[in-house]
Amino acid sequence: MLRICHENKLDRNTSVCLYTADGMPLTDDPFFNTWSLNDRYIASGSELYAIFTPRENLTELPPTQRQANIRNEGPSVIRCHIMLQGDFEIKVDLKSDTLRDVTLRLSLESSIPAPILHIRGNEYNHVDKLSELGISEDSVLQFFLSSFDNEKPSPSLFFQNDVRPSVKQTQKGLSVFLSTLYAIKLRHYGKEFKKVVAYIRRLSGCNALAQSLYQLICGNLHATRNQKIAVVEGLYFLFRELLPGLNERSGPKVVEDGDVFEYANICWAYLIAQGQNENNDLENYSTISLKAYSGQRLSEPVRVPGTPEIFDRSYILEKITDGVKIPNCDEVNLLESSIQRATDIEKILLSLPASFDRFPLWISYNSTPPGCNFQIEQKKTFSDMFEDVKEYSHLIVTPPLQLANMGIEGPLLVYLSEDNLGVYLNKNKADRYEIKVYDCLSGKETTKNVNDLAKILNDTRTDNIVEVSKTPKEAIVVLFDSSSSMMEECYDTASQMKRIDAVKQIFDSFSNRSMSYDFQHVICLVMFNDKVKTVLKFTENLETFKKQVHAIEASGYTRLYDALVRGISELDNIKKRFPACRCRILCLTDGNDFSSMSNPVTIARKLMDSNIVVDAVIVGKADNTVLHGISYVTGGYCFKPENAKVALRLFETETVLSMELRAERTRVPVSSIKTEEDLTKIFATHGYNERPEIKLPAQITEKVARTENVLKKKIRESKSGRFMEKDKRILEELKSLHCDPHPYCSVYPSETDLTFWRIVMKGPPETPYESGTFELYCQFGHDYPVKPPAVRFCTPIYHCNINSVGRICHNIFDRNYSADVTMREILDAIYGLLILPEADDPLDSILAEEFLTSKEIYEQAAKDDTAINAHQSMETIEKQYIGESDVEVPPHLVCPLSGNMFIDPVKAKGGYVYERRAIEEHLKTNNNDPVTGKALSCTDLTQDKNMKKSVVEYRTSQLEETDG
Repeated sequence: MLRICHENKLDRNTSVCLYTADGMPLTDDPFFNTWSLNDRYIASGSELYAIFTPRENLTELPPTQRQANIRNEGPSVIRCHIMLQGDFEIKVDLKSDTLRDVTLRLSLESSIPAPILHIRGNEYNHVDKLSELGISEDSVLQFFLSSFDNEKPSPSLFFQNDVRPSVKQTQKGLSVFLSTLYAIKLRHYGKEFKKVVAYIRRLSGCNALAQSLYQLICGNLHATRNQKIAVVEGLYFLFRELLPGLNERSGPKVVEDGDVFEYANICWAYLIAQGQNENNDLENYSTISLKAYSGQRLSEPVRVPGTPEIFDRSYILEKITDGVKIPNCDEVNLLESSIQRATDIEKILLSLPASFDRFPLWISYNSTPPGCNFQIEQKKTFSDMFEDVKEYSHLIVTPPLQLANMGIEGPLLVYLSEDNLGVYLNKNKADRYEIKVYDCLSGKETTKNVNDLAKILNDTRTDNIVEVSKTPKEAIVVLFDSSSSMMEECYDTASQMKRIDAVKQIFDSFSNRSMSYDFQHVICLVMFNDKVKTVLKFTENLETFKKQVHAIEASGYTRLYDALVRGISELDNIKKRFPACRCRILCLTDGNDFSSMSNPVTIARKLMDSNIVVDAVIVGKADNTVLHGISYVTGGYCFKPENAKVALRLFETETVLSMELRAERTRVPVSSIKTEEDLTKIFATHGYNERPEIKLPAQITEKVARTENVLKKKIRESKSGRFMEKDKRILEELKSLHCDPHPYCSVYPSETDLTFWRIVMKGPPETPYESGTFELYCQFGHDYPVKPPAVRFCTPIYHCNINSVGRICHNIFDRNYSADVTMREILDAIYGLLILPEADDPLDSILAEEFLTSKEIYEQAAKDDTAINAHQSMETIEKQYIGESDVEVPPHLVCPLSGNMFIDPVKAKGGYVYERRAIEEHLKTNNNDPVTGKALSCTDLTQDKNMKKSVVEYRTSQLEETDG
């Protein structure tokens, strides 16, 4: 790197980042940059790609400060193995020394700076004494090398302003560049963006830039700091070529070098539009796993004869010592001399931060012709490029006041000040004027008031013309009853609410929640009294509807059936444009029809023939059995909420808001509806509905199996190479949860479909759910792991972040998700919600209000609900799934209290080992050790790391029995 800087006569303030020819970053870790090219597996004649950047952008190796008082002394000796450096003997006092002492002495002996040395294993901490950690003279401590810790960075970290471009840009330009990139990442993530990556690769010839964009957007993965530098510097040169400069002869517009990033959204619109026609056949990637068999990151990757699988050297040596055969290995008695270093994997390990456990390697480098090296023949004028932006709503700067509309979904660009463009993410569910934005200049997600922003920016625009931006999945005609009877009292006397106000409140709830769920719906509003009028044609913008609805006044008769005819007419028009769109009429009324010219039987038959569903909400005291019958025979539902709270909760239910997730209903034959009585008699047997049932996945009825059985079968299948990347990742997640299970969750994959799991979750102690056991399912879609899996509760649960059909509201499923989020992290997040609800981001606003204002009432209700719906034990449910266990577990790995294999073993002060959940449950009613009978409390329990290690090794060995 120094030689490159010298030969190119760079000043002291400029440095260089190196990448492989195919685009992988090489120089992120300053410690490994001190190693020789030979040690980094960069052979003579290798082609590298260099990007010059200000030195301040690079991570520097901290200066080594040796402490004069450090001595390698002590009565005991332990062995420490450093990644790729060998073994070192360190003298310690096991009773008084800590891991920090060991690290400092190891640094002294190895001449490696202490901050670079990291012990492997999450079970260790640097505060406890070595003896308390279960470390003895027989222990071997494994250390890996890295200038970084292994904590995963926040997904939004890449978009904060911490890289200075070589060509200085304005503050406004930096905010536009970063915010536009973030909006693109949120909107376009997935494989569809590969065409744009291929186009950028061809224009730039910069594989480091293409690799970074693929990783970030297509793969939804983290990128390294040097990859961010490749994006910033590479896109500057690309944008500079696309925009008119001083040498341009056509057009009056000139963009100065320092203003290039201010036009990032225009450049991106051009690239996305042009990229749609690009061939992406050579955008092929192979996901390289950097995880060892144990689930930890590889440290010294090796191969053994006969299997392509990568192992850690320490794992193989342990198997050789124990005389255990490696599955699929050609040698029965494997010799240490037969182990081969996996130098291709080692090269990647040394190039990426410790938090990276996979890397998408571009494998089409040798087949791809050279790119244009930023020598671009621009065919569009700046004016033409500016027009392209209008095709992409997320690249247009949105006026702040427009964001008050419920019909606006993120990501969108919005100015936070005159020289700071941010990213609008979503709305505050409690206040339409409060919006959540990401400020790239500060690197923080903040809440802003749109009225305050409008004042700052002198914005008074309230236009909200929203066109259909994507093909709708469902078209809904809302029939709003504005007859004079709507001025009467609604529900009961205590409510003190007029019916028309109740219906307006219901519509508000419907529109607010529809937008928060991001349904692909279009809505049409029809108002009826003694006239039937289409107030608004089909659109996505529900805020326009709300304004119209709130302006409605009651008068006239109730021509309900004529309104249904109008609804049919409107939906017939939408079906001509979108034939696959589901069609529904949502009727908000107070009761019976009066003065309609249309016949309800004819209407019902027409609705059935047209496959239009009718849902009805009745807020009056009358029972309209004809409307109820029409709802039933069309496959819809009829609701009559008893109070405002029930009505609001009804319209927070997904299956009320959208038909997509509804369970199929048996349709009534059209020929069976001949008279009005055929409609009215249905009420006697079916009555009003509470809510539509949710459509469960077909796999929910299929048989599930133990993780080890599915894993052994799938591992054998994977050897044939038939597995897709998605399946390999699911297999990896399942293996991790098998070897190190969640202490309160059990996972049971489908016997026939690896993408579907059943999950059993025990309620957390000291919460309203502690006596309950909850069933969930997890479904991995075809875009996994780029997009998160769908996880839902099957067991009803009283919780403000989980709705009545099992949907879970947690940021790990949206803005905090990235492709390297593990299933363990997802289970931890869901379990954490049961410990502490997030009432400021609810799915059920009624329960959230109750939690915030009457927490005791909320918790008692949750406790009562758990006793009713989740009373079965975990063991009972597991037996229903897989029957009695026939697995013989070594007795020393079984908890004497629970009778099950340890998951989270703890040692009591008397020396006996118990499962944490079992002993803590025991101590709630008995203060004595169950074996010794001596006094015992929870504070006397410590994690038993040796037992934990033994259990993980045993679980891992279960998967090795693949050779019949």
